[in-house]
Formats: sequence, C-alpha cells, structure tokens
Amino acid sequence: MTDEPVVLVVDDQEAIRRSVADLLCSAGYRAVEAENGEQALEILRGGEVRAMILDVRMPKADGFAVLDALENPPPIILMSAFEMGSDDQIRIDTKIFVQLVKPFHPRRLLEAVAAAIGPAASAEA
Repeated sequence: MTDEPVVLVVDDQEAIRRSVADLLCSAGYRAVEAENGEQALEILRGGEVRAMILDVRMPKADGFAVLDALENPPPIILMSAFEMGSDDQIRIDTKIFVQLVKPFHPRRLLEAVAAAIGPAASAEA
C-alpha cells in the first residue's frame, strides 16, 4: 500500500474522468475512477478514499443519489456544468466541501483537494 492519499474521481464522461485522474496523479495523489454513482458507492465501502470529486449528472445513481446515500462522506468536491436550483443547493450544502463549475482551471481543482485533505506527500517534500 502506498502513502499517497486516495481521491475518488466520479464522472460518466471518460475524457473528463481520465484528465482529472491524471492531474491528481501528477500532483502526487492516487486517483481511483468510477463512471457512475453505483460504482462510487461500491468503492467508498472499501474505506481508503480520503476525498471524492463528484459529478452531479450521471446515469446509474447521479451525484445527488451518492450524497443522499452517504452519512459521513469524505470531503466532496462537487463538479457540474449546470447551475443548481436553490433547493438542490440547500440539499447538498452540508455534505460538500466545495463546488466547482465546469470548465474549471486545473490549479483550482488541486487547490480544492489540498485544502480538503492536505497536500500529497510528493508536494510536501
């Protein structure tokens, strides 16, 4: 087992999921990928995830379903290309660490992850 903090990347669009995972790995985190909410919940049962980057709109359990299913989630960085209504915002405010609107700058994502769980071991050296 490695010392790199594990970050779960959940997005149904493979290109986005892979680019976020690659960015995290280049910064010293270990990225685990899920293409939908069902897969994310299964991975979260393993207990090693320190933070999650979660898309809102996905098939097979969207981001809201994932949030609803978690009582004590790791820090969640929610990403969406869509504006959320006030009811949705109230519903998720207590469970998310930060919300990023797509497209966002890669540095902003890394700053959010570092703020949520600390810098990766390689970034501390």
